[in-house]
Amino acid sequence: MKYCSLLLCAALLPLGGNAQTDSARWDVKISHSYKFVHYADNHIANARHLNPFFEELYKLKRDHKGVVKAVHIGDSHIQADMMTSHLRRGFQHYFGNAGRGIVFPYQLAKSNGPTDVTSSSDVTWQYSRLSYTDNSIQTGICGFGIHSSSPQANVKMRLKPVDSVPQYFNKLTFFTGTNKTCYRMAAGNGGEPIAVAYDSNTDSALVYDLPEAASEFEFAGCKGEQRGGNFSLYGVSMEMTDSSGVLYHTIGVNGAQYEQYTRVDLFWQQLRMLQGGLFIVSMGTNEAQNQKLSTDTFYARCDSFLSRVRSINPNAMLLVTTPAGSYYKGKAPNAVLPHITSTLIRFCKDRDLAYWDMYTITGGKPGTVQWKKNNLLARDLVHYSAAGYSLQGQLLLEAITHAYNQYVAHRPRDKKTEPKPKRKKTTKQTTEPASKQDTTPKQPDNRAYDAPDNTGKKHVIKVKIEDI
Repeated sequence: MKYCSLLLCAALLPLGGNAQTDSARWDVKISHSYKFVHYADNHIANARHLNPFFEELYKLKRDHKGVVKAVHIGDSHIQADMMTSHLRRGFQHYFGNAGRGIVFPYQLAKSNGPTDVTSSSDVTWQYSRLSYTDNSIQTGICGFGIHSSSPQANVKMRLKPVDSVPQYFNKLTFFTGTNKTCYRMAAGNGGEPIAVAYDSNTDSALVYDLPEAASEFEFAGCKGEQRGGNFSLYGVSMEMTDSSGVLYHTIGVNGAQYEQYTRVDLFWQQLRMLQGGLFIVSMGTNEAQNQKLSTDTFYARCDSFLSRVRSINPNAMLLVTTPAGSYYKGKAPNAVLPHITSTLIRFCKDRDLAYWDMYTITGGKPGTVQWKKNNLLARDLVHYSAAGYSLQGQLLLEAITHAYNQYVAHRPRDKKTEPKPKRKKTTKQTTEPASKQDTTPKQPDNRAYDAPDNTGKKHVIKVKIEDI
């Protein structure tokens, strides 16, 4: 068993409360309404495929125990987390927050990333991504990889608050590859080095449990004779082990396609460690840039991707999303996207997978023009504005909540663990004969009583009894 010398440098902060609610239904509201969006068609097709995942969510909500894990894989639309942040917040607000999930220091790879994660270093790194044709630098779980042989190499990462709410972690999993390098955490507040073992099942991850919740850390190679190799990093998973809830991982790579993920062995080796129960897959925009791509070729690439998912988790559930409308070379709506969409739907039907047809729901080809007119597309007319990504995230979240609520409404009761609800006893009310009833007019009675609101606080309210 290998060991690393680690020195904790996390900024320790007080732990925030879990955002889980006790509402019976999982409801979300879409902030804006557009005539060209087909809201009535916003649903998950073949949603029964997701029933095992919904059952896990149901038990999580009922028992307030455990962690349910989802992994969302995609291209540039996912890398920046502008769409998926709505899904993460939606899941975690209702079911509980089990952590931020997988992150990558995109700034060190000269790329864009989520706004709530910052990264920096004292050295310049070599980097690559799986969508590059020259992959001299290996890529891993996040579809990226950074590498350095500098003795001063380090990575600093910090979680920023979201909607003024701080984010924390108390467990870190560093995906470091298979090299023999010794790693440490450079101290911010002093302290003795702590020896930590690699995960017993793989040499490509280092797991560390923090004594207290933190929001930032610095990761570096060991100094002196202990160093022993080069520094490679492919991603960091941030978790809260003392909180029940959902862990929503997002993995996106600018320019990525199905086949590019499929061919990277280290990606799948490390992805297995996330133990995702649900995989949401959102690609197709970059495939549509190839105007000569045949539907048969694209179908085969989707099939190969599915095979690799099944290889790491035979019981994994998949939710495939079709890409939204976009333009080709800024001239007109991309004419290949309808074929990409129809192929993805055919593939999902053939393989009995759940899917969400974002292309049709957001208006198809005519809707693409409206997205441009309403400033929901970015300047390149391939990506979307912040408002556009927000709308997409809200639509997908609404479709998922509807499917979940339908499952719960029709879910069969487990007779062994869920006793049948007791019926309330009703009391018979007797009515006195009209001749014996008191017909004296009642005088208004001003009285104060405690009325609890939905926050659990009590407010004194004065009412007239005759008004009740």
